[in-house]
Amino acid sequence: MIRSSQGSGETGRSVLELAMVVMIAGIITATSVTLFTNGKARYSLSRKAQALGWQIERARSLAVKYNQTLTVGFRQDGTFGVTSTGCDTAKAELGSLTIPSDVTLSAQPTLTIKGNGTISGSSGITLTDYKGRQVVVSIVNSGKVIVGDVTQSTS
Repeated sequence: MIRSSQGSGETGRSVLELAMVVMIAGIITATSVTLFTNGKARYSLSRKAQALGWQIERARSLAVKYNQTLTVGFRQDGTFGVTSTGCDTAKAELGSLTIPSDVTLSAQPTLTIKGNGTISGSSGITLTDYKGRQVVVSIVNSGKVIVGDVTQSTS
């Protein structure tokens, strides 16, 4: 609202109007920062789950490529990779995946992947972050790995 001063011909905004604009801008900024931070954390957890899923799929493709049974799982040092002996080429090609310390797993399974691509040993792993957000990595016997959406824990 523009006000004019009768005597001087000046126009401007009142202090109250400016304070309201600054307050509204502050509320919008605080809300968007919170939404961005939550979105970034959800994305980070999703990427970690996708990395685990990719590691399992890569191990499956190597088992098929070399027509060998591979065992993948968690090693003593906390990394995830090939734990079986006998196929050093596949072990060298796959490398290992380190699970970050800010993520907990529902289980640390050992998976057996046959040369025909089938996987046995677990039907899924749930990754949970420090805020209770969860994402499920489902492992189908036929070898398909599905990374679900990030959800908030209800507990």
